[in-house]
Amino acid sequence: MTGTAIRSVAAYLPENIVHNHQIEEKISYNSALIKKTNILERLFGSRTRRFAATHTQVSDLACAAANRILSENPGTPIDLLIFAAASSDLIEPATANIIQAKLGLRCPVMDIKNACNSFMSAMHVATAFIDSGVYNHVLIVCGEKLSEVINYDPVDDEHLNRCLSGYSLGDAGAAMLLGKSESRRIIYQHFASLGEHWDLCTVKGGGSMAYREYDKYFFECDSKKLKDIFQNKTGAFIFDALQKVSWDINDISCIIPHQITSGTITTVSRGLSLPESRFVNIFSKYGNIAAATIPVALHEAMTEGRLKTGDKLMLLGMAAGVSFSIQLIEW
Repeated sequence: MTGTAIRSVAAYLPENIVHNHQIEEKISYNSALIKKTNILERLFGSRTRRFAATHTQVSDLACAAANRILSENPGTPIDLLIFAAASSDLIEPATANIIQAKLGLRCPVMDIKNACNSFMSAMHVATAFIDSGVYNHVLIVCGEKLSEVINYDPVDDEHLNRCLSGYSLGDAGAAMLLGKSESRRIIYQHFASLGEHWDLCTVKGGGSMAYREYDKYFFECDSKKLKDIFQNKTGAFIFDALQKVSWDINDISCIIPHQITSGTITTVSRGLSLPESRFVNIFSKYGNIAAATIPVALHEAMTEGRLKTGDKLMLLGMAAGVSFSIQLIEW
């Protein structure tokens, strides 16, 4: 059991709502698959997603959410700022430095990058800092501008299959303030990684592998192999964590998983023998928003009144890499 708690959560969604047909119309490759009626909803369960304006930076999305946290917690000193996302403003320096300047903060800052588990990894790091007494209040911020890594110009069917998952991506911002409290306490955290599968889901451009190769600056994924790994490993990962804290799966009131498709929740709920009503599903509205998914979904659950004092909450991360994360929280 940790002594760290979730003090505040905020989300930001860009105003521009993009529908499936707008995505399908932009795909230049003449494929029988794309010509099928409403193929993206049939494949992924997506309906809409949000796209930020061209001039909007990743840091702007993060700041939009962070400012809501700061306005809700006036006078609370921020001891550490962590930017945690798959996206970034640039390679060097850390995006956290840019966000610090935009927010007018003077605390230490850092970036944490772990694909769709970036935010969950930041929660783990922040908890260690708070529990050890190094910092009292840690602000985690996230900005995902995934609309910029969608490839609308696949060259053949094989390439289309690798680009296909990208057509469900969206943009969002999120923020969370962690500190000491008797409620909303983080009871248990655990992470795992299977690095041998790193190449199943990538954006290779920008690093030393493909720094100057323009066609590598797009999202590509072997979604079938990735799904198989998650299906085979997630159940044991969850039940091992529950055993550590002597929780019964049926006692968990709310589960918020990362959502690669709408079917993610169906798959996890069946594996756990739990009704889908216990899950928070935001995929059909926002698509895959990477590391922002879990905090945005948590904010929606709070806004809708789905969490009551004493409820048991599970945050479940599944990410490229491949990595898994779990956070068990007593609300």
